[in-house]
Amino acid sequence: MKYFTLAGLSTAAYGLFASVATAATCDINPTLPGCTPTTAIPEISALEGTAALAALAAIVLLTWERRRRAH
Repeated sequence: MKYFTLAGLSTAAYGLFASVATAATCDINPTLPGCTPTTAIPEISALEGTAALAALAAIVLLTWERRRRAH
């Protein structure tokens, strides 16, 4: 027969209180009183992301080509 131990009960209680404390933050629930509204961060579009990757690839390839020709 299994018995509840003090360590097991304290761990369960800590987990419960930690989850309640996490749910009570403004990051998870911004409708809580006292939470200031957050500003939206603009997202990057697929076109901008592809252009950024293409620019990075061009820089890497140009650097590689200059090193290859230097040797």
